[in-house]
Amino acid sequence: MNGAELLVQCLENEGVKIIFGIPGEENLAFLEALRNSKIRLILTRHEQAAGFMAATYGRLTGNPGVCLSTLGPGATNFVTAVSYGLLGGMPVVFITGQKPIKKSKQGRFQILDVVRMMEPLTKFTKQVVNAGTIPAMIRDMFRIAVNGKSGPVHIELPEDIAAEEIDSKPFETHKLHYPVAAPEAILQAAELIKQARYPL
Repeated sequence: MNGAELLVQCLENEGVKIIFGIPGEENLAFLEALRNSKIRLILTRHEQAAGFMAATYGRLTGNPGVCLSTLGPGATNFVTAVSYGLLGGMPVVFITGQKPIKKSKQGRFQILDVVRMMEPLTKFTKQVVNAGTIPAMIRDMFRIAVNGKSGPVHIELPEDIAAEEIDSKPFETHKLHYPVAAPEAILQAAELIKQARYPL
């Protein structure tokens, strides 16, 4: 199994059913893994539209929406959608491709520091530098996206890491269940508020 296949398995494990995005050279391994999965890819005409669709999916379902772009200009086209997700408190996972980080024949062509660009706009952003870290990273990202005020998270998957052979599997997921107050406690609180001289 390669890093891209592991990433797709981790997304399936988190319950992802749809990804919005645009194919490109840097995410071909991911797309090939996606082709062999149960996850449906919805192609968009622009990365920003993919980001808006994923953020809105997250807002409406409460589960993180997922979207995909290539590197450089494709990743920068996500910025407005990332901001939309941040300001609206929408759980969304942005996945961007990147040139190989260990050895690239094309040098710095279209390479931007996307992780640094995403830092002020996301709750979490990271470049995968070792395919073995993918299960922990995905589990943590999905948890971060929905905990507290929901919001966007970002992962950058370089071509060489996507192709890296790995003997690993997704981590077990644990959906968080928030406690609900006992009905009598809610009624008691409501009565106290009704009797208050200066209720909040």
